[in-house]
Amino acid sequence: MNLLLTCLLCLTVALLLLWGMMAPGRIYQLPFLVGVMAVSFLLPQIPGLMDDRFLPRGAYERMAAFTILCLAAAWLGWSSTQKPVAFLRRNFGERRLLIVSAVLSVIGAYFYFKLSRLPGDMVVGVQMSGVPVIYLFVARLMTYGLALGVLCLARRTSLFAFSIVAFDLVFYLDRIVVTGKRAEAIELVAIFAVAFWFHRGWLAPRTIALAGVLLGTFLMNSMGDYRAITRANSGPIWQDIGQIDVSANFRATLQEGGLEVRNAILRIDHAATSLEFDYGKFHWNRLVFNYVPSQLVGEAAKRSLMLKTPPMARDYNALTGTTETGMADAFQSFWYFGAAKFFLIAYLLARLWASAKEGQAAGQLVYMLSVVPAMHVVSHQTDWVIMAWVHMVLFLVPSLALAVVPVRRPHADPLAPGRLVHS
Repeated sequence: MNLLLTCLLCLTVALLLLWGMMAPGRIYQLPFLVGVMAVSFLLPQIPGLMDDRFLPRGAYERMAAFTILCLAAAWLGWSSTQKPVAFLRRNFGERRLLIVSAVLSVIGAYFYFKLSRLPGDMVVGVQMSGVPVIYLFVARLMTYGLALGVLCLARRTSLFAFSIVAFDLVFYLDRIVVTGKRAEAIELVAIFAVAFWFHRGWLAPRTIALAGVLLGTFLMNSMGDYRAITRANSGPIWQDIGQIDVSANFRATLQEGGLEVRNAILRIDHAATSLEFDYGKFHWNRLVFNYVPSQLVGEAAKRSLMLKTPPMARDYNALTGTTETGMADAFQSFWYFGAAKFFLIAYLLARLWASAKEGQAAGQLVYMLSVVPAMHVVSHQTDWVIMAWVHMVLFLVPSLALAVVPVRRPHADPLAPGRLVHS
């Protein structure tokens, strides 16, 4: 049964990748990117766990079956709608948007700079808390500034837009190189790729995209060594990085299995045997954890806002820095019905894609900032994209409101797609 379910899981992932390769633009859509995350993150960890006798009986089969269900739900959610989001239909003045972009970039860059001055052992490969979390929270504004600048640059080449993008890239690339952040690197590619696809029709060759997926899969398992070097030296030491044995790391993952998938297996098995579920309380607790500052309200007050959830198994002790995958929290919430989380996320992203395809500037912006957190539903947790949307509501929406301009046309269609207009 292990082998059969593993083959079915590999087939499901292959079908997602094949779906993405069948038509132009699909490589930027969520089902393909979910397949990318599955093939690069999940599949290399599986061979070493298939016949691990230290895992509970039937636990591997349950995880594999539920993962197949979640991946299928993501594709179904994406395919079930092509309806744009109506309230994103707003028109923005290009110059106003660039001014907003510049302000957000400067504020975010300042906090990225402050973050980069902290010792590596506080910010690289660790669970951050305190001041670094505050810096990172506000530094996210620079990503919004960069996305706005790239969107304007893709629409029309201008020195103002180019200057903003160049300024942001200095800080953004520094963070990617110093901390080895895969999510930020993928997000940077997504911002440029989506913007230039919609405005200029530029599309990366699908064969190159697939080659990049395979290369990323091979390198993924050496990121721990890379971060260990940068954490110890507060930056990359290229001589030491060049000595990382990438092939050995990849072979070790294939032979021994990965910690993240092992975490998922144990979490899902415990929920299945105890039949204790949190029914979505997980997401409320994550909101409190991320957006209620204990420095202001106090640790006790913050804990009092959290809802009681089922305890972890007594023998479960995940290694710091490892993830548990979105399949684990989905199953912990609603048993096998937790796959509905994947369906809902894909459904919402599909509506954002439809808005972006319609020409909505806001739709394009929100999609390019949402798709990377959404694809991490496979490797991390299902709350990543929700946290991203909450942050956008708090910071990006008020900023965009300053750039909205009315379209003064007689008999204008009130539902006309929101676009960038020259102002």
